Amino acid sequence: MFHTPIVPFARKRSRPVEAAVPRHDVVKFKDVRLYLVERKMGRSRRNFLTQLARSKGFIVDDNLSDEVTHVVSEDSRASSLWKWLKECAPKNLPGVNVLDISWFTDSMREGRPVAVETKHLIQVRVRHITIQIERIPLPTEGSPLTPVATVSR
Repeated sequence: MFHTPIVPFARKRSRPVEAAVPRHDVVKFKDVRLYLVERKMGRSRRNFLTQLARSKGFIVDDNLSDEVTHVVSEDSRASSLWKWLKECAPKNLPGVNVLDISWFTDSMREGRPVAVETKHLIQVRVRHITIQIERIPLPTEGSPLTPVATVSR
């Protein structure tokens, strides 16, 4: 009493031939080298954005290296992203622009790298700042009161 299944097994679709062949897009912006952080973005979205950027003339690296000039991240907490970047330890980290996806979308819309503005930067917020103030001797009786304030750099 064996029954054959009514629904045949689903087969995986093969990829179209053109998707397997790497495209050779023209590089227009040689001084801008992007790295898209996949951590919150996901692999398929990262692949889509990489192809989009390359089609517009950007260089997109698959690995974070010392040649990267712009790191683009989406939906990442600044503190965890910076911790991860410091662990990767690219030599040029102080000179790298660590940017929100908004810079990327603005650049794709314009078809060129837009100027980096404060709104694009992913920065770690400082919770408190300590200011060191030099001690000024209190005036003695009979000395003139002159307001003096000294703050060290």
